[in-house]
Amino acid sequence: MLAMSGVPLDEGARLLRRHAPELTWQDRSPFLGAVAAPAIPWLRFAHRDHRREEAVALPANPPAPRGLAVSFAPEDGIGAHAWAASSGLRLLAAEAAAAATAADKITSLELFARAGADTPRTWVVEEELPAAATVPLVVQRRQNNLTGKGTRLVTSPGQLDDVLREWSGEALRVSSHVDGVPVTVSGCVTRQGTVVSALSHQLVGVPALTPYWGAHCGNQLIAEHDLPAGVASRCREVCAAVGDQLARLGFLGAFGLDLLVTPDAAVLAIEINPRFQTVVSLVQAQERAAGLLPTLGTHVLASLLPSVAVEEVRTACLKLSQLVVTADRTGVVRDGITSGVHRLANGRPQRCGDGDLIALRPGEALLWAHAHPGDPVRPGEELVLLQLPGHAASVRANPELTAEARTWIRAVRHALVIDDV
Repeated sequence: MLAMSGVPLDEGARLLRRHAPELTWQDRSPFLGAVAAPAIPWLRFAHRDHRREEAVALPANPPAPRGLAVSFAPEDGIGAHAWAASSGLRLLAAEAAAAATAADKITSLELFARAGADTPRTWVVEEELPAAATVPLVVQRRQNNLTGKGTRLVTSPGQLDDVLREWSGEALRVSSHVDGVPVTVSGCVTRQGTVVSALSHQLVGVPALTPYWGAHCGNQLIAEHDLPAGVASRCREVCAAVGDQLARLGFLGAFGLDLLVTPDAAVLAIEINPRFQTVVSLVQAQERAAGLLPTLGTHVLASLLPSVAVEEVRTACLKLSQLVVTADRTGVVRDGITSGVHRLANGRPQRCGDGDLIALRPGEALLWAHAHPGDPVRPGEELVLLQLPGHAASVRANPELTAEARTWIRAVRHALVIDDV
């Protein structure tokens, strides 16, 4: 079972119809909006990949807003804001200064302290490293949004010297390395409190998927019994407390909180993602199954209304997971994957139609193409999001992928053709 909170689905949909009758989800892929769409059938999708756009500028004389828009990572440059303004849409995004404070790996430490959330032993280093900071250590740049490439594990003095030399001149967050299970709690800050939704096991630095130790590789939904007794409740408490501190900064809307569950069942706060996360796709499936409004809709209502009705529920935990298949070399995509439900035929993904994440059957996978023919790619860049109707890995500190997950990863990689440049 799983405890979570949210807006009752019927009431939430009624409020959205009234206050957001023109609503657009804007991203490079419809994967997150697609899970919300059965509950918000008038939701539109606009395909834009701002990470591949250059020389973006806000329009000088934008048309008056006639609808609303929500974007995956609006704080990642001004692309989402420029697109919404030129399209005559009001972008519902968190206040920029509040989001920047929360996302910053250094300023977020004070926010954790005010929330009463424990963290690994941590130092902020601008010049010399304190003598107490001995390897193994985790070194982070203060801005490390979306990719995880700005996080390094150092296990020897030589590695530490190399990282400090590479990132010299920057203020760095340096933390003692702690073994544990990475857990993400998805939440949404409203004007009357924090909605605490589903928990997931975050898969990080999986060698079969990424060359980067700290890179996000996927998630899988987890129930309370997947963690030591009392830990899931503590994760929810920390999320609520952090959300309340975000509200004090003026933040409203969806966010994710990354935690670490140690072998002795301690819960340590690691970082805040003040935006939608990829895992929200799975979270919204869990919310719909529990009779709750998907997070995308809750984010909209939190942005527009002074209050929304929220209820606590206990529900069966869906066994859903997703993996991020990334490029392993520099090149240009020649043959890609077509988004949709697939089954394996002779070791290759074969599309068998469109489908809902909740309705996936054993042996199927829902694939979302995030790189398309003609796109240049580099190692670690996302190619395909692979969603499965079951867990993809063991729930532990150093997870092992299931045989089914490994088979699907191989099949997706073989189906993709990347020409060297």
